[in-house]
Amino acid sequence: MDIAIEALRQVERNFIYNGILAILFGVLIFIYPDLLAILVGIFFVILGVFSLVFAVKIGKYSKIKL
Repeated sequence: MDIAIEALRQVERNFIYNGILAILFGVLIFIYPDLLAILVGIFFVILGVFSLVFAVKIGKYSKIKL
């Protein structure tokens, strides 16, 4: 049960980080429209890293092996 609760906490943190980054990048794009491509690229790289780290952590504790 503790593993499931920790996984849910990590999902919640991931959503919070993604939300903060999205708001920050949205404001920066509004102020500096020329940065659109760079900020979108950075956002997707960070999102991908968070997703991979989370997937590895879940896979490490999961009893279901794919």
